[in-house]
Amino acid sequence: MISKHTTILFLVAVICIGIGLSWQHYSQARHGRSDSSPILYNLDLSTGVLHANRRDDVPLVTRALRVVGMLALLLALPLLVSDITHRRQRH
Repeated sequence: MISKHTTILFLVAVICIGIGLSWQHYSQARHGRSDSSPILYNLDLSTGVLHANRRDDVPLVTRALRVVGMLALLLALPLLVSDITHRRQRH
């Protein structure tokens, strides 16, 4: 049986990653509709840096949600493996 902590960590991971990705998709779609100008790339020859007129619309909250989700997933995977090995040792 999977422990309560493992289940909670998997739920937190799925919810955080799902909200972060859907929010990112929504903000990119909204930006795509509002900005009808094409993306222009300008290469600065003195520094070699490529600049674009498109801005990054992903808020810091979505990035934080994805990081929290990935950390929860990374913590839940070893717990799942240990739950499976303990279950096999009992039988």
